[in-house]
Amino acid sequence: MTARKEVVTFTNGQLVTIGNTLSEFKLKGRASLGRTWLIKHLEDLNKQFNADQLATQKNFFKTDEDGDFIYKEDKKTLILKDGYTMDEAQKEFDQLVNEPVSIEISSYSARMKALFHALEDYPYELEGQTALVYALVFDQFDKAYGKGE
Repeated sequence: MTARKEVVTFTNGQLVTIGNTLSEFKLKGRASLGRTWLIKHLEDLNKQFNADQLATQKNFFKTDEDGDFIYKEDKKTLILKDGYTMDEAQKEFDQLVNEPVSIEISSYSARMKALFHALEDYPYELEGQTALVYALVFDQFDKAYGKGE
C-alpha cells in the first residue's frame, strides 16, 4: 500500500495573491517555516506561469526578428498574428490563468501541519481579500490533512 500524497492545489491566477497575503499573517515557529516554504513554491510556480503566458503571447501576437512584440501606433496594443482573433487569444489566456497547479506537501508534513494548525486557530480577525485567501488556503490544507487526523 502506497502512502497517500498530501497536496494543495490552486490556480495559476491565484499564486501571487496567495503568496502576498500569506506573507502578512502573524505566524511563528514551524508554522512560519511552513509558510516560507509554501511561498517559495508558489513563487516558483508563478515563474513557470509567467513563462507560459509569454509563450502564449508569442503564439498569438506578432514579434520582430529579435522576438520583441510589435505594437500598434498607441505603443500599448499588441498586433495579432494573421489568422487569429482576440477571442481565441483571450480563451487561451483564461485557460492558463484557471489551470490548476498542485504542490506536494507530504515531505514537509511537520511544517505544513504546523501551518495548517496555526491557520485553524488563527486568532486575528480577517476581512476582504485576506479572508478569501485564508479560506482558500485553509480549505486546501483541510483536504490534505483534515480527513487523515
